[in-house]
Amino acid sequence: MGYKSYMITINNQSQPIDDRILLDKLGFSQFQFIKETTLEQCMYPRDKSINLGMFNNSLIICDDFQLASQLALYTKSEKLAPYEQVLTDLFPSSEILTTNCHSTGNLHMYTLVSNGKRVRFKLVAPGELVEFGERITEEEKVYAFSEMVNGKRVFKSRYDEEDNYRYNEDQMMEEFTFGVAARHLGLNIAQEDDEALMFTTKFRKYLKS
Repeated sequence: MGYKSYMITINNQSQPIDDRILLDKLGFSQFQFIKETTLEQCMYPRDKSINLGMFNNSLIICDDFQLASQLALYTKSEKLAPYEQVLTDLFPSSEILTTNCHSTGNLHMYTLVSNGKRVRFKLVAPGELVEFGERITEEEKVYAFSEMVNGKRVFKSRYDEEDNYRYNEDQMMEEFTFGVAARHLGLNIAQEDDEALMFTTKFRKYLKS
């Protein structure tokens, strides 16, 4: 299954914030509501939209990489990207989790902010690995299917009954991205056909007017 996904999740949202306040704080004051959509349609919208929805008591922002692009300067320190700081100020008791992946380049990236600090960052692409902080529980579930062979970490499919460790880390894009996103979503959308999240839960699409 090939995926492209840009998603930010904020957990513990018993009282959702007004969309207008959130958009203004994030710098999208000129964006206006266009229509309702679904997660399946807005994980990779390719229209420079901001899409907002709720699932499993978590706020989901599909930002078409407009916010997460800020992370380039903040990959190796606790210092937060501007959008992470805004979200931390708005939701001080919540975790801020950004997960991105793009199957064309076998790239995946995620970063977790908790208690106002970055606790984990990871970016993987062919020939590239950038990390900050200790692995989180959701990652370890994927690393459990790996071994070091001739000084190189290789993985096997969880569906492979034989010990065929033949995948590079960048080829585990979906396993890592959606395994980590399950921290807030409560399920792994690469492994489970969840219509309630992908096709039924309503998201609100905003575009620049």
